[in-house]
Amino acid sequence: MNRLPSFRRTLLSGGALLICLASIATRTTAQEKTEKAEPKTEQKADLSKAIAQLKDRNVEVRRAAIETLMQSDDPAAIEPLLPLLGDQEQTVRSEAALALGELGATKAVAQLITMLKSKSPRDHRSAAVALGMIGGTAAREALLSMLNDPSPEERESAVAALGNLRDTGAVDAVIGLLGDPHHFVRASAAVALSRFRDKRAVEPLLKALSDAEASVRSATVFALGELGDPRALEPLTRLLSGEPNENVRKQLESTLEQLRQPASRKP
Repeated sequence: MNRLPSFRRTLLSGGALLICLASIATRTTAQEKTEKAEPKTEQKADLSKAIAQLKDRNVEVRRAAIETLMQSDDPAAIEPLLPLLGDQEQTVRSEAALALGELGATKAVAQLITMLKSKSPRDHRSAAVALGMIGGTAAREALLSMLNDPSPEERESAVAALGNLRDTGAVDAVIGLLGDPHHFVRASAAVALSRFRDKRAVEPLLKALSDAEASVRSATVFALGELGDPRALEPLTRLLSGEPNENVRKQLESTLEQLRQPASRKP
C-alpha cells in the first residue's frame, strides 16, 4: 500500500531533532530491553479499549480512539473503523477514512467510493486521500472520475491522491490537468507527475514552464528535478536567466544543481 504520514504528525525543527536523536543514541541497553519486553497482552488491551471507545457518545473520545487505532498499525482495527465512515459527525468520518487509508484497508474501498458522493466536500477529500493510500483498480477509476468534477477543489484532491497512488495508468489523465483553468490544480498536477516517475510527463512539463502563475512554474521545476531527465537542463537554464519570481529562481537553482549531479540524487 502507499502510505502517507498522518495529518496530525509534525516534523521537529532542526534543534529539537538533534536533541531527540541524541537522546535516542544515549539510551542504555537496559532501557531498550525494557521497551522491547512490553507485553503483547497490554497492547491488545489498549486496542480493545480503543475499539470500545469508537461507540462513545463524545465526539472527541471517538476521534482519539481512531488515532490510537491508526497508530497501532494492527489489521484488527480495520473492521471496527468501517462503521465510522457513516458517523453523524463529519470530523469523525474524515478521520476514520484517513485511518483506514493508513491501514491499507482494501475492505473500505467500496464505502470510500460511496463517500465520494456525499454532500460534504470534506468527505470527498478525505475519501480521495484514503483511496490514494489504499490503491487498486477500483480506487484508481474512482479518482479518475473525479478529475472531471466541476469543482476545482475536487479535481485537486483527486490529482493529489492519484500522485500518491503512483499508478501509471493515470499518467495521461494527470498530464491533461496541466492545462486546467485553475492554477492550484495545475500545480498539484505537476507535483503528482513527479511521483509517477514516468518519462511521458517530461515534454508536457517542459511546456508548463511557460505558465503565467509562479506557483505552477515552481511546481513544474520541482517535478522536472524529481524526474531527473537531462532534457530539462537547457530549458531550465534559459528560464533562470529571465525568471522574475524569487521563489521560482530558488527552485530553479536547486533543481539545476540536482540535475547536474545525478549521482548524488537519492530515491
